[in-house]
Amino acid sequence: MNLEERDLTIRRILVALDASPHSLAALEAAAELAARFRAELLGLFVEDVNLLRLAALPFAQEMSLVSATRRRLDARQVERQLGAQAGLSRRALTVIAERARVRWSFRVARGVVVPELLIAAAGADLLILGKAGWSLAGGRRLGSTARAVLSQAPGLALVLQHGVRLRLPVLVVYDGSPLAQKALAAATALTRGEGGHLTVLILADGPAAAQRRQAQAAAWLQARGVKARYRSLAESSVSRLVHLVLLERCGTLVLPATSSWVHDETLLELLGEIRTPVLLVR
Repeated sequence: MNLEERDLTIRRILVALDASPHSLAALEAAAELAARFRAELLGLFVEDVNLLRLAALPFAQEMSLVSATRRRLDARQVERQLGAQAGLSRRALTVIAERARVRWSFRVARGVVVPELLIAAAGADLLILGKAGWSLAGGRRLGSTARAVLSQAPGLALVLQHGVRLRLPVLVVYDGSPLAQKALAAATALTRGEGGHLTVLILADGPAAAQRRQAQAAAWLQARGVKARYRSLAESSVSRLVHLVLLERCGTLVLPATSSWVHDETLLELLGEIRTPVLLVR
């Protein structure tokens, strides 16, 4: 698809579910976007085969958070717990999707979590997942599954955490690359029907390059009747971008994931630093 000529279309939205608060926040966002784009909502729960294999080992133990005592890890109990979490996920999807009046389906897969999510994501236009699962780390830190999926996700991937919703204004990073053009299209789609509130952050080495890139972005947006504010950033660092996200009171950040200045570890560091929902574009 030539995004300089065509807008972004989203027909299938995949949401990764594990019944944790973060994944339920992802589900709420997925249903909201499915309703906005008239897309199909696909829920996926992965029964972690590595966890089941671990539970089957004779020396496997778990520690109680209440009593700090150790006990034998029971494979049948782990399987029942996974089944219960899948049931909770399906019920949550049913309630939220029907409230949003969107088409939906739910599937349980058994396998290694990250590969299963990536395989499913290849058949969707947008993947949405929580910032962390049931990890004890919680809080602002990016969970291990989210880190692995986001570093390999094939297309659009939205990550957000419990207690945070998609909101305006949308801030999109633009460096003039084809991928940044796709990010611009995604940001425009997020603001469609919401009265605009789009800020474009121009990445450039100097004023002349910034002016050229701003003109490119402005021409594309004006052709679609979208008004935007523009900011420039010469220093491409995580700390500077986080500062601008906070300064602009950014509601949602749209970021081309393989921009020349963004490497995977830098990108994952950024996701751990901010509470703002982030839409990664590949």
